[in-house]
Amino acid sequence: MLTQRLRILLINDDSDERILIIQQLEQEFDEVHIEQILDAQGLTQLINSENFDLVITDYDLTWTNGIEVLRAIKARYPEKPIVMFTNTGSQEIAVQAMKLGLDDYVIKSTEHYIRLRVAVRNALARSQERKRSFILDLRLQSLVERLNVGVFRALPNGQLLEANSAFLRLIGLEAFPAEQEVNLNDYALQIGDYSQSKPSEREVELQSSDGRKVWVLLNEAVTKFDGTTLIDGLVEDITERVHAQMQIQQLNATLEQRVIERTQQLEQANKDLETFTYSMSHDIREPLRTISGFAKIILEDFSDRLESTVQDYLQRILMAAQTLDNLVQNLLIYSSFNDTDILVQPIALDSVLDNALFQLEELIQEKEAEIIVKKPLPFVMGNYYILIQIVLNLLSNAIKFVPPNTQPQIRIWTEEDEGNICLWVQDNGIGIAPKNQQRIFQTFIRLNSADFYQGSGIGLALVYKGIEQMGGKVGVQSELGQGSRFWLQLLRYEEK
Repeated sequence: MLTQRLRILLINDDSDERILIIQQLEQEFDEVHIEQILDAQGLTQLINSENFDLVITDYDLTWTNGIEVLRAIKARYPEKPIVMFTNTGSQEIAVQAMKLGLDDYVIKSTEHYIRLRVAVRNALARSQERKRSFILDLRLQSLVERLNVGVFRALPNGQLLEANSAFLRLIGLEAFPAEQEVNLNDYALQIGDYSQSKPSEREVELQSSDGRKVWVLLNEAVTKFDGTTLIDGLVEDITERVHAQMQIQQLNATLEQRVIERTQQLEQANKDLETFTYSMSHDIREPLRTISGFAKIILEDFSDRLESTVQDYLQRILMAAQTLDNLVQNLLIYSSFNDTDILVQPIALDSVLDNALFQLEELIQEKEAEIIVKKPLPFVMGNYYILIQIVLNLLSNAIKFVPPNTQPQIRIWTEEDEGNICLWVQDNGIGIAPKNQQRIFQTFIRLNSADFYQGSGIGLALVYKGIEQMGGKVGVQSELGQGSRFWLQLLRYEEK
């Protein structure tokens, strides 16, 4: 609502219509004073007083018409807003009125009285906007003159039309010459190719009138006015920056070879590390298989001669060997998820899930897990091998990490969100406290005792690194004792 008293001239011969109009205006504005004009003399007096903010006029008046009223007011106050509210005008009259500066034209009828309120408010708003624009233009002119950045306007042939003091200083002039033409080409500031009206930016070595050479950043834009092409430019002195860039380029030239050599050394070191990793994995897993093999033979062939304590020790040896073998295998997979480019292609989630469930078939049967999959699952963009490893780890965790004597129950489904596919894996497990829901994706983080829940502490780190390599995201929603809902976000495959 307006915060000051609004003054409106109402020009209308019909007293009943004036009452209706006044009622509408008083409902719309808290503070409004309406001066009613009934004849030419009253209009002349109030125009001379300048004491009004807006005019509402009918077209068909006994002593004149709305067009003449419009001309009289606009001749004196071109910025004053005027609304014509009438039922006797025509389209031609409306067009003529608009050309003369009418702000709005409202057809008079019962249902249009509310429309008049809107027209008045909009006309006032536009009037205020014009006032603000005028004040802004004055401020801009003052601001441009105070800028340390050069501002100019020129013709395409280089003739300078306008410029602020900062630009004149750059080209070595104290003031704009009154009689002599200034051409930008004389200062090595050639105007660019403006066959296409697009803003451009370039660095130019400007030659000032006193012989100095200054590097400037020149921003140019094309303006069309009354059939004439004008070039508007901003010129910023970047001499210090250019000199600094030259020094940096010299330093880069000397460092470039060192970077190449260092990169080659790192690549060789990575190859050596990869060779060492695979070699160590083979050397570690081979004795593990020997330990497991002999322990199984002793249990199978000599169990009837062994005390229960010895049998328990052998079982523990087998479990420890299997845990260590799984850890080594997971470390190998984790190291394979490096930062090099991987093949990302359309992947059928149905195929990924079927593969993972096949590999976990023995564990599923052992734990009597119930797994419900909402099919069909969509296609996503990813790496087939990495995605299988991710799903394997999520499903195996969902099966293993349940309270004692609890049947694992797992639901799998997908949701689409803004071009992405979210794969959800929900379980009825032991749950994860909110404070630990970010830590679980780090390597070797275990939240539970190994006596109850076996694992390497690297499975979810594999999930995080693998999904990151494919440009996706992973997260979890969980509470202790309430199960968990893990989600994977991948880019949906768009068939072309």
